[in-house]
Amino acid sequence: MGFIGKIIVLAGVIAAVWFGWRWWQRVQSGQLERPRSPTPRDDPRPREDSKPPRAASDMLRCPVCDDYVSVNARRCERPTCPRG
Repeated sequence: MGFIGKIIVLAGVIAAVWFGWRWWQRVQSGQLERPRSPTPRDDPRPREDSKPPRAASDMLRCPVCDDYVSVNARRCERPTCPRG
């Protein structure tokens, strides 16, 4: 067996020892026997701090000030405001 083969076998042995050690540590800590708690994505209930989605409104460009304002907006303080 050549040099490359020995390196591959050594890497395999190191990987087997590493993953075996991690598995043994999980067994010793009892992590494998405990039921897993659901993650926030798995929980079908909505979060308490979540807000309901806001309704979108259409916007129009004001010919006087070139700003976009809501269709339902009231008149501003400018005397040339086109909103009545």
